[in-house]
Amino acid sequence: MISFFFIIGAHFFSWGSEPLAAQNRCGKCGTVGNFIHKRGMRFITLFFIIPVLPISSVMNLVQCPACGTKYHSAG
Repeated sequence: MISFFFIIGAHFFSWGSEPLAAQNRCGKCGTVGNFIHKRGMRFITLFFIIPVLPISSVMNLVQCPACGTKYHSAG
């Protein structure tokens, strides 16, 4: 008998790295700097690594350059 073992999870994947023109203050670490614009989606994953099926639409984010905290942005 052949048995299969799959671990299924969900993970948010982001991509892109365009610096923003305006400076912002991070709510977590307090750094003032040019945040990085990213886009991302949540996926159902195999073994928490391999994206298989998207479960959200594309989201726009900004990321703190110092601590890496991501915030939702309007556009």
